[in-house]
Amino acid sequence: MSRFLLIFLLLFGSLFGIEKSNWTHTHRYTLKKDEIIDIKFHEIKPEEMSSSTLFFSWTTIVEDRVTILLNHKGYPHQYILYNKRSLDRVKFNILPDRGNRIEDKTYLVLVLSNIDGNKQEVEFDIFIKDNKNRILVEF
Repeated sequence: MSRFLLIFLLLFGSLFGIEKSNWTHTHRYTLKKDEIIDIKFHEIKPEEMSSSTLFFSWTTIVEDRVTILLNHKGYPHQYILYNKRSLDRVKFNILPDRGNRIEDKTYLVLVLSNIDGNKQEVEFDIFIKDNKNRILVEF
């Protein structure tokens, strides 16, 4: 009986235990209308260090939808995020993939967390995945 309990606890602990987050950087922003946030990325290369900036803001709230504007390396993007699961996020590549398309991904996920229509504020969570530590991030 004690072996069964021990095996059960080990299995349960490994499945539902506290695990380390797989995101290398996380941050939360609360933005008012047309407030611009910039996130700086410094690419680490052996020969040089190049940098780029990602700007984002939100412009309109319609019921449970938010229109966001995003600009990275001079290329503007517009997304409409809904306050529903899987429609509340946008994935954005920061650096191109190198040899291994799975391990070499460096991307940002922008998630709509909360819409406060009374205060005209929107909360966003930023998650950055960088397996190979190719960038330094300034929030």
